[in-house]
Amino acid sequence: MIAWDDSLAIGVDEIDAQHKSIIALINELTTHKNRSDEAAATQVLQFLRSYLHDHFELEMELMLDLAYPDLEAHRQQHELFVNHVIFFEIENEFGVVSEQMLADILAFLEEWFISHIQLEDKALGQFVRSQALSG
Repeated sequence: MIAWDDSLAIGVDEIDAQHKSIIALINELTTHKNRSDEAAATQVLQFLRSYLHDHFELEMELMLDLAYPDLEAHRQQHELFVNHVIFFEIENEFGVVSEQMLADILAFLEEWFISHIQLEDKALGQFVRSQALSG
């Protein structure tokens, strides 16, 4: 389970709000895994992928609008994440869903998401705030 705290805030309200929602979805997925509720976990994972797609689009629009210098590296991180989720979905389509697979998905989600916020998104937040001050 991931607990939201101020160390995860990047200082861009809309993105921080979405990050809180994403963490809630990851935590919901954890709850289903602990109950071995694979069908529900699959639904949460699909919803999470859809929600993250919208979230990544918001970040991309912001980076494009502000001519963010690290846009390409940030975009590649999003693409890497999506490719991992697609891999998990392919396993699911072939009936490979298991408690171990859900544990692997959760470990990946938690590690990637926290790392992404603390590195890439914090840098983006700092850039957005600096642009607001200079603009």
